[in-house]
Amino acid sequence: MSARSPQSHTSTPSNILEQVRQCAASVTRYPLDILTEHAQLEDELGIDSVKLAEIAAVIAREFQLPPDRLPRNGKARTLGAIAGAVTEALGTEPGPSLHVTPVPAVVEVKASIGEAKASTGAPATLDLLPRVRAVFARVTRYPEELLTPHADLEDELGIDSVKQAEVMAVLMKELGLGDAPKPSQRLRTMAAITDAARALLPAAPPVVEARPRAPVHAAPLPVPSRTELPFEGKVALVTGSGKGIGRVIATRLAHAGATVVVNSFHSREDGEKTARDIVDAGGRAVHLWGSVAQEEHLERMFAAIREQLGGLDLLVCNASNGLIGPFDRIAPRDWDKAFRTCITGTYECAMRARPLMAARGGGSIVTMSTSMSQRYMHDLGCQGVVKAGVESLTRYLAAELAPEGIRTNCVSAGPVHGDLLGMFPDAPERVARWESATPGGRLCTADDVADVTELLLGPKTQRVNGAIWVVDAGLSGTVDGLLPAARAS
Repeated sequence: MSARSPQSHTSTPSNILEQVRQCAASVTRYPLDILTEHAQLEDELGIDSVKLAEIAAVIAREFQLPPDRLPRNGKARTLGAIAGAVTEALGTEPGPSLHVTPVPAVVEVKASIGEAKASTGAPATLDLLPRVRAVFARVTRYPEELLTPHADLEDELGIDSVKQAEVMAVLMKELGLGDAPKPSQRLRTMAAITDAARALLPAAPPVVEARPRAPVHAAPLPVPSRTELPFEGKVALVTGSGKGIGRVIATRLAHAGATVVVNSFHSREDGEKTARDIVDAGGRAVHLWGSVAQEEHLERMFAAIREQLGGLDLLVCNASNGLIGPFDRIAPRDWDKAFRTCITGTYECAMRARPLMAARGGGSIVTMSTSMSQRYMHDLGCQGVVKAGVESLTRYLAAELAPEGIRTNCVSAGPVHGDLLGMFPDAPERVARWESATPGGRLCTADDVADVTELLLGPKTQRVNGAIWVVDAGLSGTVDGLLPAARAS
């Protein structure tokens, strides 16, 4: 074994660890006191591979190190491990104290598909790689300098298959292509994806006009009059409400008069924006960051609700986790994360809400499940199994909390148009099959789910308790469309 300085081999200088913590705080905007040396970055702090790559880029820049000198993926489980790698890379000299400059929360991508055609009228395929990189940067929020053409997307950059599918869906939409390269091609680098996309483009691709992304609601909701506010004076907590269904539910409750506590963990910026948008529209909302799977986070959240808002009346347990993919790819760690978020997190939120609601004469809780908890859907094994547990937990909570005037019901939603559908392999084909198998030919929207959630929380369902309301436009009553295409014949 080579001789090393005892300092660089056995310990990490405190100034290096502190700089690493500051870098992580500047990227995640987490409170510095929870960014401890030994906290598990993903399991305890919710820092996924995308955010970790951002942190690594900032640390590498601050210490003037090449990014490949820092541990990636499973090797970078704690800030202490990263600080140790920095110390080793620097050798015995820790280097000068460096000022940490916060990075922007969002990578702005200025080039649009409408600008892809050069002024000479040449086909846009000549500069396809920068456009592919721009899409990857926008979806993953990686710094573009990390997105080199030949870096392995999963092994080197930590971009898993789910995130790659999301990127491909956006890329194919922007290029105006209906078919994505097949997963069997194993396109492991951006260079390979660029070549495959170029092969799918026509010889002279039409210029597609860039269009702004549609807002959450196609049309703004009318503001009810004061006499039409069923939740006036109520305080509502919606977990996982930075985006998607949770955002729509939070917005709807604010429109109905509630003071809404918006909660987000992985999508902190989205959560803050949701609360800000509610306030800008004339509603009342605050944002509380935290993971429902972490006891310390829950203690902070519910203490803030008690101290700042005086109590709680409504709770929507929307935060969720669960691998989307083949059943044989579900690892013990995936089961643990899904169970801790969906089962333990729902239970802990309900039990912490219990005394706050009881002190105000009662309340209402809605949990969230999937209609595929009682049916089979390909690639939804992890969520389907865990959500079946959520439905059972709902019935137990309904019985346990009823003496204190607290009702607990569940909304069991089917496939809903939105970002989540894009995470399924072969998403366009699946959505088309699901729609054709749905009586009426249309899948539900987030507003459909919010309609039922609002109803179950409100005064018109006072005698409904322990119920599981399926909202999937009838899809779960069919067989066609639930199985993979090869098995549905």
